[in-house]
Amino acid sequence: MSQADILVLYYSRYGATRDLARLIAEGIESVPGANARLRTVPAISTVCEATEPAVPKDGAPYVEYADLKECIGLALGSPTRFGNMAAPMKYFWDGSSSEWLNGALIGKPACV
Repeated sequence: MSQADILVLYYSRYGATRDLARLIAEGIESVPGANARLRTVPAISTVCEATEPAVPKDGAPYVEYADLKECIGLALGSPTRFGNMAAPMKYFWDGSSSEWLNGALIGKPACV
């Protein structure tokens, strides 16, 4: 990522949240010097690690924890499930304890 990249991270099962994330990325790109890094999280299941492709067949590439360290800000999007974010997004954040403990997101503006 360059110095002015903003991570746009989303999960979308049917495409509505993906479409919103793309519009947010377009808005970021309209600001001179700002770049959007559009990323998604993979679906989860008991067999997902064995069956999910390394890169999704359509949509944004999968997020990596390095994206959190390298961005200057982030925008998150997820459908809600019983008042919480979708399970794939929660699974990603639950696995990011190293980044939290190392302060990778301190001082970075964010929106949901």
